[in-house]
Order: sequence, then C-alpha cells, then structure tokens
Amino acid sequence: MSAQTCSAQPADDIAGSTFSENAGYSVYIVLLFFICFAFSYLDRQVVSILVPPIKQSLGLTDTQIGLLQGFSFTMCYATAGVFVARLVDRANRVKLIAACIAIWAISTTACGFASNFSELLLARAGTAIAEAALSPAALSIFSDLFAPRRVARASSAFMLGPYVGGGLALFGGGMLLSATATATAAAGGSHAWLAAHGIAPWQAVFIAVGLPGLALAALVALTVREPARREIAAHAGHAQDAMPSFKDVLLALFVHNRFCLAYFGAYVALITLFYSHSAWFPTLLMRRFQLAPGVVGQMAAPAYMIGGMLGVACAGMLATRVTDETALRRVLGFSAAAVALLVPAAIAMPLVGDGTVAVLLYGASAFTASIAMGLAPVPLQIAMPNRMRGRSLALLVFMTNAISGGVGPLSVGYLNERLGHTGESLGLALALVGGISALVSAMLYTVATRRVPVADAQ
Repeated sequence: MSAQTCSAQPADDIAGSTFSENAGYSVYIVLLFFICFAFSYLDRQVVSILVPPIKQSLGLTDTQIGLLQGFSFTMCYATAGVFVARLVDRANRVKLIAACIAIWAISTTACGFASNFSELLLARAGTAIAEAALSPAALSIFSDLFAPRRVARASSAFMLGPYVGGGLALFGGGMLLSATATATAAAGGSHAWLAAHGIAPWQAVFIAVGLPGLALAALVALTVREPARREIAAHAGHAQDAMPSFKDVLLALFVHNRFCLAYFGAYVALITLFYSHSAWFPTLLMRRFQLAPGVVGQMAAPAYMIGGMLGVACAGMLATRVTDETALRRVLGFSAAAVALLVPAAIAMPLVGDGTVAVLLYGASAFTASIAMGLAPVPLQIAMPNRMRGRSLALLVFMTNAISGGVGPLSVGYLNERLGHTGESLGLALALVGGISALVSAMLYTVATRRVPVADAQ
C-alpha cells in the first residue's frame, strides 16, 4: 500500500474487504475477539484454583507459586507487549493474533505435561508472552472498523473477557478439577487412561483449557480479514504507511495529549486495586470466615462475573450517549464517576463482619471498577494516530502489569504481616490498599478529564 493522506470515514463499519463492509461482520469480529480474550484469562488465572494439587504434586514452595501466578507472569506479559507493539502498528494484525493464540494454547497445554517447577515456569512464560499481543492488536482493529462513537461500545464488549474468563477460571476450573479427580479414582474410561499415563487431575485441567485455543486460532486465521488502516478526522494529516519512532509515540502521548499522564496514572491505580482483590479476596474469605476453597469459588466467582459483566454492559450503554466530538472527554468523565463510587465499596468490602455481605460488596466493586476498565482503551483509540495505537496501548498494558501486578498484591501481603497476620489484619490491609488506590484513581481520572481541550468536548 502506498503512502497516502487519510481522511475521516463516516461509516460505522469499515474494513478492507467486501465481506467486512456489513455490520454483521463487525459484530462477529467483536464477539470472536471477546471469546479469545475470555480464553486468555481462563488460561491465565486457572492456576489460582490449582495451587494445592500443584504444590503437592511438584513439591513447590509458596514463593514458587507466587512466581508462577504473579511477578514472573506479569513481567513476561508486560515486557512482551512492548516488543509486539511495533508489529501491531506495522504488520498484519489478524495473522499476529492467530499465531499468538496458537502459541498460548500450546503453552497452556504444555503446563499439563510439566513434571517440575522449571518446566511449569517456562510453559507459563510462553502463555504470558503470547497473550500480550491480543489486546493491542484487537483494539487497534476496532479503531479501523468503527467510528469514534462506536469504538467505545465495541471495546467495552471486548473488555468483558477478563470477567468471563476469570470467573470461569475460579468456578469452572474448580468444578473440572473436582470432576477429574473423582473420575480418575474410578476404574475404566478415559480418566483411568489419564491416570495410567501419569497425568494428574490438575494437569488434565491445563490440557482441557489449553487445547480449545487451537480451534480459536484457526477460526481467526480463516474467517477474519485484516482491515484497511484508517485515520479519524483528528489525525487526517498522518500518512498511513509512515512508521513513527517510539520517541514520537511518547511525545504524542505525554506532550501533545496533556490528559494522558493523569489518565495512565489513574488506570495504574485502578488495576492495583484489581490485582489486590484478585490475589487476596479469596484468601480473606477462607481466613476470616473459615470457608472451604470450593465454597469460596462458588461464592466469589458469580459475584465477580455478574458484577463485572453488568459494569462493562453499563459502560457500553454510557458509550451510546457520546458523539464523535465528545467521546474522549465524556469517556474519561464516566470513568472518573465510576471509580469515585468504587471508593466506599473498596474500603467496606474487606472490613465487614459477614461473609455474604463481603461477597456482595466484592460484586459491587467489580461492577464499578469494570465500568472504567471497559472504557479504558477508548481514549488512546481516539487520541492516537493509527500507527501509534499499538505501542500506546502496549505501554499502558506494560505499566499496569509491571507496576500494579507487583505493587498491589505485595503491598497487601506486607501490610498484613506488619498488622498481625490474621484474618482481621488482612482485611485492614486490603481496605487500605484498595481504598487508597481507588481514591487516587478517581482523582487522576478527574484531572485527565479536565485536561482534554475544550474544543474536543464541543
């Protein structure tokens, strides 16, 4: 494709092929990428429900389990995102997504054949690295398929993935583990075959959740066309095929778009709360209310899924109230209001004395947080030129995983040890980290909203 000056496209659904010019195809793309995103979170988080059998089978320590679930995974994911971002901005995004889905499916399946910590860590690293490409590539494609006012709705539907996938990891993973363990103990059938070949129930779960990814990769490769790269009116002067340097990306983010620094900080603070809740709320229920792990999964997973899905759906409804001209400012304003409502829920949830009320507040926290998370990619999709979107989104992903993924859970654990290492101290630590994170996020979202030029809001 030769370099050319792009103009704004008024059509809501635009792609690079005749088949992709209808609205039904665009809806299919959003649905397919949402399913892929949900599977990525299922593969990513299923290990949390498999911790006891993995520790027993491989003789691992809590530190090693922490590396598998936390720091090593998030750092691989975040670092890989920076390197694949340039491919998102210059290469065929559909082929990139299909290849990465296949790689993470194979890596997750390989976890089911790991016989020691090193093999399991290597396989998990493969899952993390491959998953890093999906979000920036898919969100970049949405920017070429939809007008700005429709980008928010498409992206919020896509952002349902973490809540559906994470909920399935807690609830479905636990059920699958239990069913596999029970059936493996019985004589006959495929489960007896697994036992005869030395495949433990936790390994069978990894294989079961990993293999469907190969079918998803084939579906993406065979049914999705790479859309033509297009610019919105605000970036009509950018040549399509010109590849800006990373320095140009940083200048566009933090000099030309003054709202971005506060916006990045707001999202980092919000995801700090998200990772803190994901890592410690199940443990809080077990320690403070003496609930069994299976019961915790049955209680927490529905609250997490329902709250998150309703919040993302609400984000999509809010997105219908914007125009192309007001989308940026109003999306940031909606996020600021949602996170402000999150503050009291984040403080009260870990401190209440009733487990049922705690779970309800957990769902309320997921609801309010997911409104902002559902809208999170939209400011970059609107504000950044086409050839900068992938690296901009990858930088946001890098910061949230590198900072939030480490600081949030670690801060809760550190405060808990200093406050007494009991169920009550864990609740207080989670309230402090979650409440402060939510408050900082709300304040920074407000600052970001006010920094959007007035001309963009009219």
